Amino acid sequence: ASGFEGAACQYLTCQQDCHGNGECLSMATLAENNEVNGVPTPYTYGSDPNNSLTWDSDQVFGCLCSDFFEGYNCNLKSCPLGDDPNTQHQENESQQLSCTDSNDAGSFQLSFRGQSVSVDATDTAAELETALNGLSTIERVSVSYNDPSIYVGAPSLDPDALQLCRASEALINIEFMSPTGDVPAMSVADSNTIDGALTITTTQDGTKEYITCSGRGICNHSSGLCGCFPGFASSDGQGNIGSRRDCGARNPYASGL
Repeated sequence: ASGFEGAACQYLTCQQDCHGNGECLSMATLAENNEVNGVPTPYTYGSDPNNSLTWDSDQVFGCLCSDFFEGYNCNLKSCPLGDDPNTQHQENESQQLSCTDSNDAGSFQLSFRGQSVSVDATDTAAELETALNGLSTIERVSVSYNDPSIYVGAPSLDPDALQLCRASEALINIEFMSPTGDVPAMSVADSNTIDGALTITTTQDGTKEYITCSGRGICNHSSGLCGCFPGFASSDGQGNIGSRRDCGARNPYASGL
């Protein structure tokens, strides 16, 4: 019968082989690729052959879609996600890195949604911002020093003032401009010769939306483009006119606005 394979037709396979936009995987393998809020969260499904509730672990197959595709058989192009510009008094996610190190020789890994960057103790906020914005799981963050008196060109700075890790503790703010919403906390790992405390904490949960076409348009799944409702236009992810094609900005040229 159509949709079944195997010598005894025992495998329920993926339709149209996921249209070439994903992988056809067993239920057991899909469980290993599970994510929660974008964070890899694998679990075991079907390890006990005597469990009647997981009989389908190696017999039923489904599609794991590639980036920018969705649908049960990955035949739909995804449209941009964004914040609804009509909901007010909401906040970006903010997290704070704290690092104390006296020898200027340490390093560590900073991870977000399964991807990591290597960070040296002597790196600056600007260098960390560039590194994080290079991750495919992050579109744009803004990285700054918690102390407003610390900035490039500021007078009378300590020699290590611009470093991410300082002998007297450095506090670095990381604000998520996109993705918006309540994103997962970043994590630090593989600390090497950092001789003091190294932590990252959430200082402000993201309360903005991160939804298809910012909730102000209709997704054309054939093209992956949003058709914005009258009065709305492409944004920069923060409610201003920009190039994201997400319908996340109010159009200043629309009549009646």
